[in-house]
Amino acid sequence: MSINAASQNHTTTIAGRPSLLVWLLRSVLLLAMAALPTAPFSALLLPSTAHADDEGHRPASRQKVLILRADGTGVTEPQRQAISKELQTQALRYRQLDVVLAAGDLTEEMFEFECTEPGVECLSKIGNKYAAQLVVYSELAKNPSGQLQLNMRVIDVAQGRVAQTTVQPLDQIDKPTMAVQRGLVVLLGPVDMPAEAGEATGTLQVVLFGGGVALVYVDDKLVGRTSVGGLKVQVAAGPHMLRVVRAGFKEWTAKITVAAGAVVEQAVQLEQQSVVADPGPGTPGTPKPSDNSVTKQWWFWTAVGVGVVAIGTAAYYLLKPADAPRTGSLAVSLDHVEAYLDPVFAGSAK
Repeated sequence: MSINAASQNHTTTIAGRPSLLVWLLRSVLLLAMAALPTAPFSALLLPSTAHADDEGHRPASRQKVLILRADGTGVTEPQRQAISKELQTQALRYRQLDVVLAAGDLTEEMFEFECTEPGVECLSKIGNKYAAQLVVYSELAKNPSGQLQLNMRVIDVAQGRVAQTTVQPLDQIDKPTMAVQRGLVVLLGPVDMPAEAGEATGTLQVVLFGGGVALVYVDDKLVGRTSVGGLKVQVAAGPHMLRVVRAGFKEWTAKITVAAGAVVEQAVQLEQQSVVADPGPGTPGTPKPSDNSVTKQWWFWTAVGVGVVAIGTAAYYLLKPADAPRTGSLAVSLDHVEAYLDPVFAGSAK
């Protein structure tokens, strides 16, 4: 009997321990949850899109560029709309930039800020409206010869200045793709296609001695033009053919190799083209004057001599003074024997 009672008391003690342990664990958990900050805890429960990417790096902020609709007064409305559409299409290819398209026509944007002309100040105000760092302005116009051209410039909103300009001819208004692409390359740089394709890339920086503007080609593709600080472009890793062209200077070419992730700085010194002077007759390699000229013929100088003699003779006789009249004395005497024959003296001869 005693044994059964002891067994029953032991069972009751063991069965009561789990209840006390659970109560203690619940209390500790409630205290811990109350002490945790709200934001980190919610971050553990909710997924976030603002965290680092797959490689653990926070994505860099992209430069915001505003693309305005094309302007133009000497063209038709369909032509202007075609250029505006092409500008938007080509600008959206720049994945490395945050491209923003203007909501309305340039006239509407200018009217909002009471602008009378699309100057730097007006375009900067429009850029601030869209929170853009750069503003691309394009104007469709005709040059003095009547050919259509696309005048483009990019405005640095923060500094309030024109960062770059370009003029692209339009051979065919219905095919403006090449003109727009070339203009955007000059203003914004090349489209970062290698990075989009996942290829390894590097950076090429071209610096022109003495400053100035020169066109830069990589593998016969125009990638931009130099400015005061040079030109920096991203290219695929590997060997490339670099070509620099400037009017009045000899073309500069070189083979370069860009490693993945590296920055290659290439200094370029252009040689000015020499002006070809007209060589003199004594310059080696210059043909001598022909000896068959008229002045080398014997009959020429013979004719000259005869002419000189004839002219001198004629001048002598023409300028010679006339002969003076010769004078003398004449003696006349009358014979008195025959004086009677003269009727004057007939009376006195007797």
